[in-house]
Amino acid sequence: MTRPDRYESIVHSYQDAYAKDPVVLKFINRALEYLPPKANILDSGCGTGNPVSMALSDAGHKVKGIDISPSMIAMSKENVPLGTFDVADMRTYRHPTEQPLDAIFNIRALFGKYREDIEGIIQNWGTWLQSNGLLCMVVLAADDYDPAKIVRSLDADGHAVTVTRKFMGKEGLNTLFSRAGWRNILAQNGFEIVDERMEIFVPPPEVDSDDAPQFCFIAQKL
Repeated sequence: MTRPDRYESIVHSYQDAYAKDPVVLKFINRALEYLPPKANILDSGCGTGNPVSMALSDAGHKVKGIDISPSMIAMSKENVPLGTFDVADMRTYRHPTEQPLDAIFNIRALFGKYREDIEGIIQNWGTWLQSNGLLCMVVLAADDYDPAKIVRSLDADGHAVTVTRKFMGKEGLNTLFSRAGWRNILAQNGFEIVDERMEIFVPPPEVDSDDAPQFCFIAQKL
């Protein structure tokens, strides 16, 4: 049975609202400075391919994108004709071992996943990246989130909370790591943060979504 594509009805409004996020655009420009020429890159949770895969491809890098939404992948193929895009769930995706990666990008694409899912995903990424490879991420950190929307306080180790978040008109539960939690999980998988900052993106009112205090970081595989 084919899984319903819950993004099909919002793919265009999502692109209109989020492709011009100035926080992400600045982060992409910073990340480009760290990449080697003609890097092999996985864009995990690529969405419409705009702006991340598009900017990477335009800069001469080889981009492979995956997303769980067929409609998002269809738009990625239109937006980034030189990229390769497949429908896949990042929780179960396995990258071909004969295609070593120089960088992995994951931009606001971990929402709706449990803590153990996120930990497994990061572990996989750590095995796919070459030594000195880069993990480039934009996430929401628990430290910056509205306390009124935290529905379950920090886990026993103090690294994660459960929050409610409104996205494209719908409320959903999400796991957010604290900054300390991110440093811990990254260190466990052989990463060290080399660039980080937090900036807030306010989505346009027509998409009825919560403000996004975005923790943007680049981590290097040691």
